[in-house]
Amino acid sequence: MFRKVARVFALAVVMVAGATVPSRAQDQKGTLVFAVESLGAQTLDPILEARPGNAVYQAVMYDSLVGFNLEKGGVGPGVAERWELSPDGLSWTFFLRPGQIFHNGDKLTAHDVKFSLERQMSPGSLSASAATMRRTFKSIEVIDELTVKVNTTSPQIGLPPSLSRAVAPEGAIMPKNYIEKVGEEEFRKKPIGSGPWKFVRNGPGDRIEFTAVANHWRGTPHFKDLHMLLVPEESTRVAMVRTGEAAIASIGPEAMLGASRAGLEVLSVPGTMQAIFQFWGTYKPEVKDSPIAKARVRQALSLAIDRKQIIEHVMNGKAKMPYPFSTFGYTDYFSADHWEKWAAEAYRYDPALAKKILAEEGYPNGFELKFANMALPGTQFMVDIGTAIADMWTKVGVKVTLKHYEYGAFVPMERGDQAPLIGWASMYRTAGRPDAQWRYNSAFSPDSTQRLLGDKENCPQDCQDFVKTYQALGSELDKTKRTALTDRMVEITTNSWTVIPIIEGMGYYAINTKKVGQFAPIPGRHELGDVFERIPRPEQKPWKK
Repeated sequence: MFRKVARVFALAVVMVAGATVPSRAQDQKGTLVFAVESLGAQTLDPILEARPGNAVYQAVMYDSLVGFNLEKGGVGPGVAERWELSPDGLSWTFFLRPGQIFHNGDKLTAHDVKFSLERQMSPGSLSASAATMRRTFKSIEVIDELTVKVNTTSPQIGLPPSLSRAVAPEGAIMPKNYIEKVGEEEFRKKPIGSGPWKFVRNGPGDRIEFTAVANHWRGTPHFKDLHMLLVPEESTRVAMVRTGEAAIASIGPEAMLGASRAGLEVLSVPGTMQAIFQFWGTYKPEVKDSPIAKARVRQALSLAIDRKQIIEHVMNGKAKMPYPFSTFGYTDYFSADHWEKWAAEAYRYDPALAKKILAEEGYPNGFELKFANMALPGTQFMVDIGTAIADMWTKVGVKVTLKHYEYGAFVPMERGDQAPLIGWASMYRTAGRPDAQWRYNSAFSPDSTQRLLGDKENCPQDCQDFVKTYQALGSELDKTKRTALTDRMVEITTNSWTVIPIIEGMGYYAINTKKVGQFAPIPGRHELGDVFERIPRPEQKPWKK
């Protein structure tokens, strides 16, 4: 089963790459300039940085063990063409594509994969998953030059996605011989990867420069050089694209209209995140008499939200109706068609029904609700969404006390006993990832940080049902049964009306069509680090008018 899926993904990658690869290296011309709001720490070492570094500038020069499904989003072939799970679920075998080389000419082999994974979970790694890898990886075996096996202490069904840049940086492949020869300090000064772009120069706090390789399986770049410029101010980035100083710039929804009026193309990347609102401590004894302790009241607040109006007026039409919490069209082991239809009905705008439910639950004149409005970094539009839904709630009689928080001030509130948030609703968000399980665990497990359904002392029936289903999901190897368990997990949490999606958001870029030709992003991949090699020059594929 896993072999068949991987082969389908591999075919898709070959087809897309084949359509964009120039016939000769001398076809590579010009410089592609990308203006971005953050270049992270600019370490250039995959074990020292997560996002945005890994997804922006490390992605261009390092390949990942598992890659992308370019059309649908989610995982697909990478350094490994395919992978197989053992019958007992205790090992994954990765089969590498032949002929891969690092930028210094060394062959990329299974020894480099083993070295890279061990380096990611070493004491010097800052990887978010280093501790998990140390706990769950029993051993890593090199079977032959193109085959590596990861043995685990327990079934790790989600291991391939966790080693894909579609999810995290832990799958980045680094050159074993080169690093052992020159040492880590020199490697960080002159990094070498196997990606379609070679490192040229790093100007901390300013830029990173790359040059194209002559041939690559991900797609041979059409441009000769790639420059990434750090430009924190959004208006400056847009101005640079307008004048042609940059070809592409990252922007937020609030800049889309201005960019369009300036004659720029606005590119949206589907499936990158959900803006949501959620309720804190609804199961707590001290909240039992509060309106938000009732699931139907929480449902009524969802019915009072006009999501289509938010999409049009806050997101300038560049968003869509969401799937259930933390699920997307590319989510693994998930009945997407069923849940898309469910969400269209459940997340409809029906203020009359909202008022009816509130009256039936004993609140014909509404009630008072404390609402924490905040935005995670890079999603300032969430504040505008929070303000909009608070206004919509007032129209069904809810008296909203709206308090704005900076993200840095909000984070400590959700830790520990969560005393400042108990009985409140708040804005939050989810990121686009193919494996929903990790996010459900962090939101709903009794021992998680957020523990929105219950904690160790108070775990009501839906909390218990979630724990039982989540545990079963963790060890289920059969695809059909695993999909059924995922659907059940989604059903439990959606019926609780504790975490409620508002919109499915997208990543946004302003593009000068005189500098680059038309290209498609990878769904769910906000950043363009794995797209630059497939971006054509404007004369090769003009933007459609």
